[in-house]
Amino acid sequence: MSVPDPPPARQDPGPDVAPVWARNPALVFGLAGAVLLAGLALLTGRAELAVVALPALVTAGFGARARLGQELVRVATTLAPSDSGRGVAYRTEVAVPPSAEVVALELRVAGDRRHVVVVDRRTAATLAGTVPVVHSGPQEILRTHVSLLGQGGTAVSVPAAGPAAAAVVPPPHLRMQHLPMPRRVTGITGAHDSARPGDGGEFRDVALFAPGDRLRRIDWRRTARRAERPGDLYVRRTFATADALVVLVVDGRDDLGTDVTEWGGSRHGTHEATSLDLAREAALSLATAYIGAGDRVGFRDLAGTARSVEPGGGTRHLERLRSTIASVTPTSDATGAARMPLVPAASLVVVLSTFLDDRAATMAMTWAATGHRVVAVDVLPTPDVRRANRQERTAFRLITLERDDRLAEMAATGVEHIRWQTSDGGSPAVQLRLLSRPRRAG
Repeated sequence: MSVPDPPPARQDPGPDVAPVWARNPALVFGLAGAVLLAGLALLTGRAELAVVALPALVTAGFGARARLGQELVRVATTLAPSDSGRGVAYRTEVAVPPSAEVVALELRVAGDRRHVVVVDRRTAATLAGTVPVVHSGPQEILRTHVSLLGQGGTAVSVPAAGPAAAAVVPPPHLRMQHLPMPRRVTGITGAHDSARPGDGGEFRDVALFAPGDRLRRIDWRRTARRAERPGDLYVRRTFATADALVVLVVDGRDDLGTDVTEWGGSRHGTHEATSLDLAREAALSLATAYIGAGDRVGFRDLAGTARSVEPGGGTRHLERLRSTIASVTPTSDATGAARMPLVPAASLVVVLSTFLDDRAATMAMTWAATGHRVVAVDVLPTPDVRRANRQERTAFRLITLERDDRLAEMAATGVEHIRWQTSDGGSPAVQLRLLSRPRRAG
């Protein structure tokens, strides 16, 4: 099932910028040089020095008479997904007052990268480009600083802060063909065989015709062989089809990168995918695959920063899940208590976490003990300890040992485990295929 792109973000005009004018330093230095040359011409009687100083004095005179307008500068920015899907496209419009001739814009894009462009009035009316983004979720995309150059270059304005444009960047999703199923499917109709008799599934048995059976299901050959008295009819019965119920539980309490020295903070400037980026990607990939197969998917967030979504199916429900998953942000206190969310009966629970503490692991083992099929998705990026000192390496080894014991305890209680990494050869699709062996409900 294809996921349509979200609509373009609305135009954010931001506050109007009032330019604070100052004389161009080049004009001031030129005037000082012209006065010096003119003085030397008077003292030495050399006319060629006065001829050299005359153009600078004339330029300074026109510059002093130039009127500096106090009109406000309006900067408006519009964000939208780029055509290539590899970033966020922006369109910035700058309304320049008549007293300005050139506009200098400093664009601070995601990742604190800075770009300075100097354009004329016409070009400033429509500036467009694409900001590459590494992380998904809510983030600031573009911040502008505006500086003006007056007519003739006689004055410049002090750089003033313009509007900041933010957006919620949806995570990418991978294609999944083979998916694990819950132990029982309970829906009325769907793409999976259930345990109850009905239409659409695999062959179940042959039985005498009963009220409610359809005439097209009469097996005339079996009737001719097994009928004991006139009027006996035998019909072929099949298993009914049903849809699976899947609940995605994202542990968004922390957001960790590959560098273990930055694990003490919740936000960082890494240019690689973090644990929450992987969790959003995995959640959206699974939601897209399950809904594309006709199943129902719900969503829970342990951090409490995103709303819960009850299980449902269809394109509109997938759009709701997509926006909700993208809005998951880490909490300021990653060690705070997390309430165990409720999940419907007979559902497949997918827990996406780094499993660096006991909360998500305890919830997963509790759900497995109550009869749910639970799949733990490990979204911790591959740790990098090259910048760590001796104490940080020791702390990392202790955390790793505790985490390995936690994962082993989960496996012993029936929680299945996969690791969501797309760069080290461990394809999530292959791991999910190993868990997708068909299970017949009892």
